[in-house]
Amino acid sequence: MHCAESPKDLDIYRETYHCSPMEFVRDTKLCPQPNPSSDTCKRVTHRLVLAHMVNLDEEIDLPLLSSTQTSVAHNPTSNLKLASGVAPVPSMLANNYNTTVSLGTDGAPCSNHYDMFQEMHLASILHKGVHRDASLVPAEVVLEMATINGAKALGLDKDIGSLEAGKKADFVVIDPYGQGGLGAAPWSSNTLEQAVSPVTTVVHGCTGRDVDMTVVGGEILVKAGTLVVGGKDKESQIVEMAQTAVKGIIERANHSHKEDKKIRGKLASPWHYI
Repeated sequence: MHCAESPKDLDIYRETYHCSPMEFVRDTKLCPQPNPSSDTCKRVTHRLVLAHMVNLDEEIDLPLLSSTQTSVAHNPTSNLKLASGVAPVPSMLANNYNTTVSLGTDGAPCSNHYDMFQEMHLASILHKGVHRDASLVPAEVVLEMATINGAKALGLDKDIGSLEAGKKADFVVIDPYGQGGLGAAPWSSNTLEQAVSPVTTVVHGCTGRDVDMTVVGGEILVKAGTLVVGGKDKESQIVEMAQTAVKGIIERANHSHKEDKKIRGKLASPWHYI
């Protein structure tokens, strides 16, 4: 569920409902109810994942996130592109709250990609810059946000989210240099004590285009960066279907609009299409 995303949301909660975002969630019973007399960690009635959580009353909302075991889906690219603000992720992750924070991209129009690698990189460097503290949200933490924390948020951490015996074999193989790319900082498995760590390389040096293989439930779906079933032809078909769908959405959205109000990919002056 999207919550407290835009800058005006906090004012709307206060003026309309006379509460904070998380008080609204609690009072409408959208999340498990905190019970100080019981072990809430073992008695979760249901799970709730709240996307964004940017504009909060932190003194009220952060304790409620923790006590109700409500998870957060952090979407840094979307939040910045739409000028929503920056979610207080370091505070959510702090030991006194220990909220499960996962990672998301939001919809494509809000971030222009579904690349979890780009999202990891931004989620890590964003909070370092905002707080001027390079120790915040290290690469290892943001990798957990993209993997095991996502599984925890959905209540699936016993099955997925990490490579462990008894879990489903869901993983990707990354080869940042396999297709001639030299964008990622080099690291050597033979000199790990002196080189850049592989986790840092993955989070800060790779993108989705560096994924060489994708395995789901032990089945190889992508190999050498290409769909195993259908190959490039299937990929082209998927892209064409997506482009057709987008064209139809824009045509329906513009049906009743005047020419100067129609939605289109506009270029800022003095840029123009040729």
